[in-house]
Amino acid sequence: MSPAGERAAKAELREAMSRRLAGLDPAEAARSAERAAARVLELPEVSAARRLLACLSFGTEIDTWPLVERLLAEGRELFVPRAEPRDGQLHVHPYPCELRTLDFGLRQPPRGTPEIPRDEVATLDAVLVLGLAFDRRGYRLGHGSGYFDRFLAGLPVASIGIAHPVQLVERLPAEPHDVPMTAVVTADEVVRPTHPSRS
Repeated sequence: MSPAGERAAKAELREAMSRRLAGLDPAEAARSAERAAARVLELPEVSAARRLLACLSFGTEIDTWPLVERLLAEGRELFVPRAEPRDGQLHVHPYPCELRTLDFGLRQPPRGTPEIPRDEVATLDAVLVLGLAFDRRGYRLGHGSGYFDRFLAGLPVASIGIAHPVQLVERLPAEPHDVPMTAVVTADEVVRPTHPSRS
């Protein structure tokens, strides 16, 4: 498929997955998030991690707030991302910190909040990532801005995708810049892709 075709296919999938997530029963979604969080905590990459970057969920994303609180209670050093339109990059902030709610519901640190420099990002042990969908090769369908692919490119850190079971598909359209996850975790299973390279 051509690059333009891949982008069009991704746009259609984003709409379809957004509708699917909006239709989830809230009680079942909460149970799904709880089971997925338990699986995440059992992963070797996470159980041994001291420094983690975690996405803060919003909207219909799988709820990561209880997981974040659990990691803090365990004494982990936690960080959260901030997407910065001015430079197109993700910035990494120690958490807890001040959060600001954007127009579309995402909560993230405001510009000017203390952050760690890019050369310290590689000292993270794991990154917990959300998305609209993941496939069994580890590829992620985000919202189309590319922040996480740019952030993870060449970064020697375990990346863990967290999703509801309905968000896991066999195969997503993938472009050369897309970065696969180390593992994808749902309430039902842990998927560990074997063939994508993180080079």
